Parts: sequence; C-alpha cells; structure tokens
Amino acid sequence: MLATVLACTSHAVEINHEMGTTSFSAPPKKVVALDWALTETVLSLGIELVGVADTEGYREWVVEPSLNAEAINVGSRREPNLELLTELKPDVILMSQHMAAAYEQLNRIAPVLVYSVYSAEKRPFESAKHVTIELGKLFNKEPQAQRVIDQTIQHLEQNGKKIRAAGKATKPLIFARFINDKTLRIHSQGSLAQATIDAMRLHNDWREQTNLWGFTTTGIEKLAEHQQANVMIFGPLNEEQRSKLVHSALWQAMEFTRTDSVYELPAIWSFGGLIAAQRFSDHITQQLTKTE
Repeated sequence: MLATVLACTSHAVEINHEMGTTSFSAPPKKVVALDWALTETVLSLGIELVGVADTEGYREWVVEPSLNAEAINVGSRREPNLELLTELKPDVILMSQHMAAAYEQLNRIAPVLVYSVYSAEKRPFESAKHVTIELGKLFNKEPQAQRVIDQTIQHLEQNGKKIRAAGKATKPLIFARFINDKTLRIHSQGSLAQATIDAMRLHNDWREQTNLWGFTTTGIEKLAEHQQANVMIFGPLNEEQRSKLVHSALWQAMEFTRTDSVYELPAIWSFGGLIAAQRFSDHITQQLTKTE
C-alpha cells in the first residue's frame, strides 16, 4: 500500500507562475498551449500537445520544433475556443500574461499556468530559460530542460566563433520586418534577435527605443542612417514585397543594397524561445559565412 502511495506522489510538484501557484499530483498528460513560445518550449522537451492556438499559423511561422499532427486547433491566440477547450478536458493550459483577462475563465476549464517570454523587463533569453526550467519541473523532464538550455548556449557561442573566424563580426546588423513598402519593424533591445546576437558577441546598429516585444515601428527612410550595416530581413518575403523592394528607388540607393549586404531569413518565430534562438543563430551564421 505504501509503495502505491509513494508511486502516486513521487511526481507531485508545486509550480509557481506569473499569476499564482498551482499543485499537480502527477505530470500533466493532456496539454494545451495558447502561446507559440510556450508551444515551442513544450515540444522541445519531447512533449506532444493535445491542443494549440492557431496550428496552421504555428506550422507556417514557427516551423520548428515540428508540431505533432494530432494537435487540435483550439482557436486563435487572442480568442481560444472555450467550448472546444472544455470538450478536450486538458490537464493544464499554458498561456502568457498577454491573455491575463481570460485567466479566470480558462482556469475553470483546467489549471492554467502563465509564463511570458516577452515583457516590459525585455529579457527574453533569460525568460525563455526560466520557462524551460519550470516546464521541465512540471513534466518531470528536468534533465531534458537543462539539456535544451545548455545546447542553446553552446550553439550560439559556436556560431559566433564561426562568424568571427570568417572575419564577418565587425559589421553591425539591422533586423527588419516589412509591414508594407514604406513601414517596417526593426528589432533590437528586448527582442529575440538582440538576445541571440548578444550571446554570439555580434552588434546591433539600431539604438532607438523599443516596445515590450523588442521592436521599433518606423519608416523605411530611417534605414538611410544605417547604410553600413548588414541588413537581415525577416522572411520569407512574398513576391509582391520583393518586387516593391526591387522597384524602390530609395531601397536601391542604400549602400547595403549596392554592396549585397541584405540577407533574407526564412520563417523563424521572432517572438519565440530557445529553439527559435538556435535557428535564428544558424541562419545568421549561414548567411554571413556563405561563399558564392
């Protein structure tokens, strides 16, 4: 009898999160994630999800880790389908503070844990490591969680060394996502881009104030002040966007365009966690060290 009791309580754990403390008698099996950075983190621990907000969007914009095929689309990241969530009977729902208004309603369906990688603290890399550790405790995957953290740190350091060895580390970087042909978001302080290149010992040329997501919304003409930089464009660009750049006299006049210092990144979730940082680092390294 004692052995049975011990077996049932051996994985009991109390989890502190941003909106409280929740106890679990066993690792949750049926997991729903309403935030893509949390979805990414859960998958990185080898845990499959029963439900994810906007599954198609995850597969298009986040890409990796691959989402298990059985994951059910539980609605948008802003407005999850409460009726469907109730039917799924999850053991835990994971979300960020950006959905705090829905906390009580969701908590009536299942225990809710709240973690935010992106906040006013603007420390996404440290936050992502913390979330990985906490979810490792929750799922009894602490060795896997530490392994993901260690691999990420080593990965970014090694990629930084590759870039320095290629003599490509002295030129600063600009990270831009086009909203339209006149407006873009430039990522720096508080962004995944900044955290990643900090660990790689590279430099960002953008010093303007950013929002809690780590970007500044500005006009394309502002890039005229940063013509000596390597410009990394969050992609993939569609044909219309690419055509507008090709036919933009302002864009074509920029020195970074004329010196072939513009690089297009593939789909990487710019508001992701540790796996996104690894992919980001890999593609920056590939772009800067590739030979023609």
